[in-house]
Amino acid sequence: MILNHYEYSQIKNNALPDSWRSQQSLDELLDFLQQNWEQRAVFYEDGKLNSKQQFLAFTGQQGIKTQNYIGTIVFKGEQLNIYPKMFREDVDDQSTDNLSQNHLMNNFVKWLEYCNKIEYPFINTSSFLSDTENLKELFITLYINYVKNALNRGLFFQYVEETNDINCIKGKFDAKDYLINKISSGQLNKFRCSYSNFEFDNKVNRIIKNTCKELLNQTTTKNQKIIRRILTKLDEVSDINCKPSDCDTIRLSKMHKHYQIIISMSKMFLLNKMSDYTFDSHESFCFLFPTELLFEGFIGGFIKEVLSEQGAKVYLQENQMHLIEDIIFEGCSLGAAFTMRHDILVEFKDKVFILDTKYKQVSRFQGNKEEVKRIVSEEPKQTDIYQVCEYARKRNITDVFLLYPMYRYEKKEPSFPTGISKSDKGDTYVHFVRLPFIFEENNEQKTKEQLKKIILDLF
Repeated sequence: MILNHYEYSQIKNNALPDSWRSQQSLDELLDFLQQNWEQRAVFYEDGKLNSKQQFLAFTGQQGIKTQNYIGTIVFKGEQLNIYPKMFREDVDDQSTDNLSQNHLMNNFVKWLEYCNKIEYPFINTSSFLSDTENLKELFITLYINYVKNALNRGLFFQYVEETNDINCIKGKFDAKDYLINKISSGQLNKFRCSYSNFEFDNKVNRIIKNTCKELLNQTTTKNQKIIRRILTKLDEVSDINCKPSDCDTIRLSKMHKHYQIIISMSKMFLLNKMSDYTFDSHESFCFLFPTELLFEGFIGGFIKEVLSEQGAKVYLQENQMHLIEDIIFEGCSLGAAFTMRHDILVEFKDKVFILDTKYKQVSRFQGNKEEVKRIVSEEPKQTDIYQVCEYARKRNITDVFLLYPMYRYEKKEPSFPTGISKSDKGDTYVHFVRLPFIFEENNEQKTKEQLKKIILDLF
């Protein structure tokens, strides 16, 4: 059974697959998601300190509710696809009939091309991922290309501690064993020693080899060819079944830090393979991403590309200033607090602009003037307005922008509203802007051109 739903959708218990409906199954699903939640830092840092999973909300026997994470959950062979809310054609559109994983994947890859929040070293996203059909395949593709590029840089050798009986003293000699055991048994030429060997057959390579063998029959013919070449290079490495916990014991030097993401992704694949809730021929896996990070990263990267061509300097996640410059306690200075982190800061023609992305549904700025006033007064969060106005005050600038996503198939509004916050020290202009975020199949250039025109018009 395949379920397609948008973010923040309620799924009643009787609409769930049969194997998910019991309280026991829902508890197992919750445990499964919790394990994957704890591994999400492999792909992104969402800034959430909550240790409890936030992928889905569980409402007991009433069912589940999707949150602001998009992607795929496969549990006991049943599949739930979660699509961005902006895939709707308008706020009231609840139809999922025209949703497809290919369309989601196409957008996902396009967003990653510009996304500064999710970094994939060694991978050219557009070339490696353009043929992927689902999120599992995407991550398999990422993983094996990490491994391939790491091996191309040089095979991984590591000192491995060994303790053996040998004919000559090497490393640390166990004198007590020699006196008690060897002399009494007449083994005068045997010495128990502990020493290090620089080995290719080490735990890191064993984990990689085991993971690649597990993925071999789960992926495309193209990826299978890459995996076979990897396995050929790892032919001298022992075949050992590895557990997710084996990855936790790995310690890497700074020289081999590029292997860290390989080990982390290996743990994720082994975790899904070893799940207690995977049985018979049924799969269970979970690949979910926070949409607000994708929106922020994509818009930031795209603006940086467009405005850099115009001679502007664009900084993403700029954090050089603090809301409080110093804390004084009992006559002592304790330093600054509350770092201000701007999604996008632009220096252009001797002026500074701050742009803040907000992944929220805001109605079109079009129609009669009273309707536009209502939208600006009610739909943006008041705390977002306070935030950017404080940014402007601290930096002594006049223009700040709140950037919201447009719905699917929408055309650019003729104009955008500007809120003026008056002050004796100077007025602050808050610009409310909606940007295209969804790429339509076979018409990607149109979205890019429309987005580029809006950005250039703003400046």
